[in-house]
Amino acid sequence: MARVLPAEDAAIPAASKVTLQAWWTVLVFLLLYIFSTVDRSIIGLLVQPLERDLRISDFQISLLLGPAFGLFYAVCGLPMGWLVDRAPRRFLTLFSVMCWGAATTFCGLATSFVQLAIARMGVGVGEAALTPAAHALIAEQFPARRLASAMSIFTLGSVLGGGIAAAGGGALVQHLARSGPVSLPVIGATQPWQLAFLTIGLATIVVAPVVLSVQERREVGLGAALRRTGSRGHLYFLQNWRIAIALPVAFGCSNIICTGMTVWTPTYLIRTFHWNPAQAGFAMGALMVGGGAVGQIAGAAIVDRMFARGHKDAHVRYHLAGLAITIPALVAGLLAHNPAVFLAAAGLFYCVTYPFVGYAAAALQLHAPDALRGRVSASFLMGITIIGLGLGPPLTALLAQQVFKSKDLLGEALALTAVIAVVTAVPLHLLVARAMRDSEQP
Repeated sequence: MARVLPAEDAAIPAASKVTLQAWWTVLVFLLLYIFSTVDRSIIGLLVQPLERDLRISDFQISLLLGPAFGLFYAVCGLPMGWLVDRAPRRFLTLFSVMCWGAATTFCGLATSFVQLAIARMGVGVGEAALTPAAHALIAEQFPARRLASAMSIFTLGSVLGGGIAAAGGGALVQHLARSGPVSLPVIGATQPWQLAFLTIGLATIVVAPVVLSVQERREVGLGAALRRTGSRGHLYFLQNWRIAIALPVAFGCSNIICTGMTVWTPTYLIRTFHWNPAQAGFAMGALMVGGGAVGQIAGAAIVDRMFARGHKDAHVRYHLAGLAITIPALVAGLLAHNPAVFLAAAGLFYCVTYPFVGYAAAALQLHAPDALRGRVSASFLMGITIIGLGLGPPLTALLAQQVFKSKDLLGEALALTAVIAVVTAVPLHLLVARAMRDSEQP
């Protein structure tokens, strides 16, 4: 049976009243999360001009889209989580937002693959502090019975940011492309794709100081608990590996499909159906905001209802059912070479399967001791990011290049990526579901 270490005092306030300042904290971090998602995602709409001007391949683009950002974002999450518990969180967040905004700006100044890769690494390093800081500051101000709602609103930033990046970014890219190169002071001749990075990066830097309007209440309980259990933390992961380790790996395999779709869908629409960036961006935004936002709220409600009825593995059971329904539909949609069929299948996928992070993280937290919640969350984010972003975009590019021998067969490559990922993920999810059913946790 899955075991847990004795829980320590949590840093969540006992009072039931939620102040306006608490909700303002959620809204500020929601705004910053939206900007972070836009900054990391806009490159997906710039594949064509980047390949043309920097003379790089689909595989090199996949490294920029995935590992260059994702690996640094994931690996830096653990030390950033440690730092969040010891440094002033508002100022740490301000510094991190300024860093990733500057790195996005430098993406617009890159003249080679190596320079662009280094800038993308900087975006990952800067963004690594945002979620740990947000969780800590939100938890300081919300009672336990309201914390899930607050966290869910914050998490919507990824969905809204992805939609804004796709729809708004697509329109921006299209507008800049029509305007053509412009001459900027100091920089000189600037291509439209460079202007897109510069505009978004500078906007991020401008909005960063809003985090200073958040109030910080330093609690010693969590930091003390972390120090008391520091020597025992590894025991929790060893004793509960079927949940603490297998769950992030299982959902990481599912995330291979999600990241592959998110990164390559705009390019797929442009190459296969000859849509312009604005059309592809609008479609992608509608899928993410329409499907993702609805699915995130509705899916969490369904999981909570199943769990309340005694299904201890509700989180994994719901996800497995979603995979069984959406992956065959998605593969059929990708192979149909019909935009309406593809968008219908993709909409189902984005509604049912894509928004898993909220309920997956909740499943992990059900079995985590209070004193280890930060490290458990950081390891979860590291696992799904490294596996998802590290494998999803590159695998799709490699399959198109090596198996299908054509950049124009991106749909077939995405379909095969989905099949490979789901065949790998399902046995792991079944292992986790069994561990959750056997757990001593209620």
